[in-house]
Amino acid sequence: MTGTMRRVGRCHVFGDDIPLDDGLIPFEMAIRRIDDPQRLRPELLRMVDPAFPERVEPGDIVVAGANFGCGKPHFQGFIAMAALDLSVLCVSMPYKTLRGAISKGVPVLAGLPGIDAALRTGHRLDVDFARGTVVNLDTGQRIEVPPLSPLLADVVRRGGTRGTLAAWLDAHPDMRLPAPAADA
Repeated sequence: MTGTMRRVGRCHVFGDDIPLDDGLIPFEMAIRRIDDPQRLRPELLRMVDPAFPERVEPGDIVVAGANFGCGKPHFQGFIAMAALDLSVLCVSMPYKTLRGAISKGVPVLAGLPGIDAALRTGHRLDVDFARGTVVNLDTGQRIEVPPLSPLLADVVRRGGTRGTLAAWLDAHPDMRLPAPAADA
């Protein structure tokens, strides 16, 4: 995902303490280091809400309570989220989890007390991550929140850390390692 920091989609509201392992993605997939988005997408949040993988659509927004993405830093769930162009609004999330989401190109606004109570699954939202606005298109409610920092927004716009590195290498071709010799 590259481009705009604005998302319009349906929200899916979850509670507190949704873990990365056996929450976002089955632990077995994490420890086997499965990173194919096509294999991960059908399992995304299935252990929390079995109907979620069938209900979610590209561009939707995950809204969660406190401590979203707790536990060991296995980030396969964010690979699946990025493949679906999902984003996250949450009351709180561990710092390493925030880093993992951003590194995969998933926009996140964390530190939003009461966001999970203010919205209902199925509400259509218009979220501007760069400006810090959340508009509920069904109720007209407008919520002002702290925006995503410009530095993190730039990483997300480039599709995560890989996209950011690729852009940097394009701008600095002299820093690329030489290709290995054909006979090596």
